[in-house]
Amino acid sequence: MSIESQSAPQAPPPTDDQAPRPRYLEVWGDTVAGRDLAVSVVIGIVLSVCALLGATALFNSFVADSSLADAYALLVGIAGCLVAGVVSGKLFRPKRNIAVDSSEGDAVGDVIRVLQEERRGLGSVDDLPAQTVRELKDLDLYDRFVEAENRTHETGGRS
Repeated sequence: MSIESQSAPQAPPPTDDQAPRPRYLEVWGDTVAGRDLAVSVVIGIVLSVCALLGATALFNSFVADSSLADAYALLVGIAGCLVAGVVSGKLFRPKRNIAVDSSEGDAVGDVIRVLQEERRGLGSVDDLPAQTVRELKDLDLYDRFVEAENRTHETGGRS
């Protein structure tokens, strides 16, 4: 009697829908990909420590007061942290997808009605700065405010 070992069936390679998703962590109220965070921390450590040690050696070579040289080196190390933040920001772009639930449309209408009922009213979209108009259009809210403004004018100032 012999026992034959059978290998486990191989799973098909993941498709785009089944691609492994990054593991997300919550840090300071924001959701981040764990791998991106780890790489960013390593970049920050390497750049800031290299900047600090290099600046310490440089400033100690020509600044007479060692405490003053250390203070200047610390400033360079802090600048290294800022550079690391910029580098990490460029390498790891935001991965947020904002999805609006259909029930949120009713909530937006409620907010617009509350704004209309306030003492100063809703105002006019013509008075908004170009940046605000662009943001409203990006969020698909501009037309809702225009409609609310038109309804206000048709009803004589009250919605």
